[in-house]
Amino acid sequence: MKASWLILAAFLMVGFAYSLVTPAFETPDEPFHYAFARHVAQGNGLPVQDPQSPGLWAQEGSQAPLYYLITGVATAWIDQSDFEQIAVHNPRANIGDPLYPGNKNFMLHSGQWRALQGANLALHVGRWLSLLMGAFTLWCIHRLAQLVFPNSRSLPLAAMALAAVIPQFLFLSASFSNDNAVIAASAFTLFWLARLLAKADDTAISRWEWSVLGVALGLAALSKLQGLGLIPLSGMVVLFLAWRRRDWRILPVSLIFVGAPALLIAGWWYWRNIALYGDWSGLSHLMDINGRRQEPLTWRNFWPEFDGLRYSAWGVFGWFNILLPDWFYKLMDALTVVGLLGALLATITALRPAAPRPSPLAPRPLLLLWLWLGMMAVLLLYWTMQATGSQGRLLFPALASVVILLTAGFDFWLRQLSQFWQRSFWIGLLALMLSMSIYALGWLLPNAYFAPPPVTAIDDKATPVNIRYGGDGALRLLAVSVDRERVRVGETVPVTLYLQSSAPLDDDYQLFLQLLDENGLEIANLTTHPGWGRNPTTLWTPGAIYADHYLLQVTERIDERSPVAARLYVGFIDPATEASGSYLPLPAYSADGEEITPIVGGIVVEPLNAPGRSALADPVGSEFGGVIWLDSAEIALSEDRRFLHVNLLWEAIGAPAADYTMFVHVVDDAGNRIGGFDRPPAGNRFPTSLWRTHDRVVSQFSVDFNEPLPPGDYEVWVGLYESDSAGARRLPVTAPGNVHTGDGQVQLAVLRAAS
Repeated sequence: MKASWLILAAFLMVGFAYSLVTPAFETPDEPFHYAFARHVAQGNGLPVQDPQSPGLWAQEGSQAPLYYLITGVATAWIDQSDFEQIAVHNPRANIGDPLYPGNKNFMLHSGQWRALQGANLALHVGRWLSLLMGAFTLWCIHRLAQLVFPNSRSLPLAAMALAAVIPQFLFLSASFSNDNAVIAASAFTLFWLARLLAKADDTAISRWEWSVLGVALGLAALSKLQGLGLIPLSGMVVLFLAWRRRDWRILPVSLIFVGAPALLIAGWWYWRNIALYGDWSGLSHLMDINGRRQEPLTWRNFWPEFDGLRYSAWGVFGWFNILLPDWFYKLMDALTVVGLLGALLATITALRPAAPRPSPLAPRPLLLLWLWLGMMAVLLLYWTMQATGSQGRLLFPALASVVILLTAGFDFWLRQLSQFWQRSFWIGLLALMLSMSIYALGWLLPNAYFAPPPVTAIDDKATPVNIRYGGDGALRLLAVSVDRERVRVGETVPVTLYLQSSAPLDDDYQLFLQLLDENGLEIANLTTHPGWGRNPTTLWTPGAIYADHYLLQVTERIDERSPVAARLYVGFIDPATEASGSYLPLPAYSADGEEITPIVGGIVVEPLNAPGRSALADPVGSEFGGVIWLDSAEIALSEDRRFLHVNLLWEAIGAPAADYTMFVHVVDDAGNRIGGFDRPPAGNRFPTSLWRTHDRVVSQFSVDFNEPLPPGDYEVWVGLYESDSAGARRLPVTAPGNVHTGDGQVQLAVLRAAS
């Protein structure tokens, strides 16, 4: 008994820490659960759902009301008028994408420590009530496990401890959520059903025992729709008891003494749904607000959702966007398979009438656990077919079944080992899961929500830019550091911004980082509040320097003829334009007060598929200045003889030291230049000074002669010269013997214009 109280005490301590460390409204749907309870606390009764105007409680207003009635009454004495002031939504919140590195905070000011008063106090009172429900769930699991393992003192404690250290259960138990009510009601109902099954067949079941079951079913049905699944489960238990005892009077007695309290407690709410919505469950309005599945559930889209279900059964925090280490999930997958397989074999052994040695398991409660787990899986599958977003917490009404069956399965395999190894396994497993819970509490959650402290100095590798934004120039970008010179499409660029304000800021400014191609089009864009959502500007300390680290992903495909020298643009959005959706930038100024375009750096973006060698029809094989190779060419005169279409494939065989300009000259048979073109090989998108070995560029352009060429022969020459050199100094050419060369140029073709 002392050990069970120690487990409960440890659970309450860690859960209480979770309730404090997790910022307000940073658990799934918490602001909507809270708004429902607040509506009750203000004396407004239950909300009436309207999909066109869902209210602050959103889809949660369709939920069964027991949890909200309890928390509403418990918080009615608190002035919660500041709810909408502290519940400021982060417009860039990352919901449901744990691999995205930023904006984990659903609320904009989650990094701000708040006193336990007003709406924040009411929220935490609800969280602490949830924690007590979690502790009651553990008590029920322990009592239920005692019925499953009647001859063991350690295994019920192991099952209880296993549930207590599941990171997701701790996180959920410390949140303002109605899931905690249905989990507790389900655990107690399972315990009571197992208690009835464990009674000797010749021992009468009293009316008060049936009434307790009725109260439990009523509370479960009033907690969440999942609780209704316990009604058919209880019906099967009643039928079994009547058959086993050969006493069919059990049926009318149980129907009266179970059904009456259940209907009295929960029936009114389902009747209310029929009267208001014509739908006894209220699910139609819930899904109208929350969203229905748009495509039928298939094997292809089931498995990705199943991955999310598995992960979130063990631990996915925040708004489904903070993960534990990947290896932990793989290990728990393996242990779950091993444990449930062992539980299945242990169940078969317990049911064998002529087993070589008696089973340590009570078969009836054990079968009850399997049956409830199977029913919960079917209910979850049904819900998944109606809506998207399966989460592990939806399986937690069967938490008692899961942990006790896993305990039975592990024990089945461990019986073959010595006591030392059995204890070592349990100590190791529980220590691992507790360490993951503490790791999430002490590292993952604080780093997801609380901005790092200001830095004392700017890194020496950063480039000073000293840009000021807005009319008063109080918002400043001091320096920028870009940690990669080159990326490919789909990769990320690490960027660090050193930000500062010279005075307190009254607005929460969003900043944006963009990579722009030569035409000013975005190929990468990131818009967020500073600190990747964690450090809104109204929380800044004037004069402090904040080092903001970002990963800017190149998402747009680029023209694959060459890389592009992308420009890094850093700006802030004018808050006055956000309401209209125009999102115009604040004006930017240099340190001298001159208005500028805040281009603060550049990076080379490479295409996914660079052109291959000899990609064009006619090989050239000429070398310019020992650093650039002209691989091949395609030259074509248009049918009307007015245009010459030229395609050239260049490759860097070294690192050019300067920017070179390409020239193409078309000369007639008298040596007169009649047309041509001077431009960098890649135009404005990729200057040659940025080329590196193996870079390949396709030059595509046309020479316009303005009128059809007269009949005759014409030579096409190409060369490179230094863009900034006096006299346009050409690069020397080395070419194979079959290629004609001249003064720093190569003959590409001889064209014959026929009449």
